[in-house]
Amino acid sequence: MSSAIAGTLEGMAAPRRGRWIESVRFDLLFLILPPLLLLPVGIAMEHRIYRVMIIGVLLAFPHYFSSLTFYFWDERRDYYRERWLAFYAGPLILGAVFLLMIFLKVPLIVQVVLFFWNTFHVARQNCGLLSVYRHGAGVTDARHRNAANFAIISVSASLALANITTHQQVWPVLSVHPKLPMLVWTAAGAVAIISLARLALSIGERIREGRGPELPEAAFLCTSLLMFHPYAWMADSAMATFVMLLPHYVQYLGFVWLVHRRKFPQPAGSVSQTILGKLSSNTRFLLPVLLAIGVAFWVGNSLSRRHGFFPQFESLYLFIAFQHFYMDGLFWSLRRPEIRNSIGPYLMRRQAPAVATT
Repeated sequence: MSSAIAGTLEGMAAPRRGRWIESVRFDLLFLILPPLLLLPVGIAMEHRIYRVMIIGVLLAFPHYFSSLTFYFWDERRDYYRERWLAFYAGPLILGAVFLLMIFLKVPLIVQVVLFFWNTFHVARQNCGLLSVYRHGAGVTDARHRNAANFAIISVSASLALANITTHQQVWPVLSVHPKLPMLVWTAAGAVAIISLARLALSIGERIREGRGPELPEAAFLCTSLLMFHPYAWMADSAMATFVMLLPHYVQYLGFVWLVHRRKFPQPAGSVSQTILGKLSSNTRFLLPVLLAIGVAFWVGNSLSRRHGFFPQFESLYLFIAFQHFYMDGLFWSLRRPEIRNSIGPYLMRRQAPAVATT
C-alpha cells in the first residue's frame, strides 16, 4: 500500500475530526495494536519455540494473494488493458528476471533486494494508513505529510539495520569493507534522529494551529515508528523480519477487507466480482478461504523440508513476495485519477451498510 494515499485525498468528503477509520474496535484490533498483540510470537521464537511460526505462514500467503483481488474489479479492467505493459506484462517480466537469477545462481542479489524492498514496502504501507488518519483530522498540508513519511521510513530503515550482522544473506554484501557496516548504520541512525526532530516540529506546529493529532492518529503514528522494534531485541535478523511482518500482514488483510466490504456491500457484476463481493461481505465465507490458502502453503513448507526440496519452496515464496511488492505499488497508486476515483472514497468514509458479516 503506497504512501501515494497521502496528498491525494483532498476534495473527498472528509470525516469528522479525529475519527477512527472504521471503529474503535476494528482500528485497534487490525491497525494499531497488532505489533503488541503479536509480540508473544517473537518472544516464543527467541525461546526457540518455533512451532509458532505457523502463525506467520497462515497470515503471509493470504496477505500476498489478497493483492490479486484488485484484478477482479469490473470498473478497472479497461484501465488495466490500456496499461497492459504494467499490469499484465510487468509481473511476467519480473517473474522471468527472478527465475533467471535463480537459474544462474546469482549470489545474494535476490535476498538483498528483498530485504530492503521489504523494509520500504512495510514502511510505505504505514505512511499510507497514517495519511488516512491525518486527513480524517482535517490536515492536508504536504509539509506535515512529508515530515511523517520521512520519519517512518528512516526510523524503520535504521531499526532494520540494528542487527544486520546476523543476516546471513545481507551482511556479506555490507561487509565488503570493514568500515562500511558501521558507516551505513550510523548514517541511517543520524537521518532517523533528524527526521524525528522534524516530525516533532511538525506536530508542534499542528498543535499551535489547533489541529494536533488526536488519539487514533497519534496511536497509529506510534505503531508505525515502532513497527520494526524486533530488530532491536531479537538475536537473528531473519527471525526479526519474520516477527516484524506479522502485524503488517494483519494490517494489510484488515484494510483490504474493509475497502472491499465498503465497495461491494451487495455482490454484483461479473462472476469474479460477484464472488469477491460475497467473500468480502460475509466472513463465514472469507475466513475459510484465507485459512485454506495459509494451510496449503504450510503443508507445502512442511513437505518441502521433509523431502529435501525446501530451497525450491523458498524460491517460490520469494517469487510470490516480489510479485506482491510490484502489484501492490500499481493497485494503490492513488496519484493516478483512475485508481484514486475507484478506491479513494472508500478509504475516507463509510458507505451503505454491508450485508451480514457473521
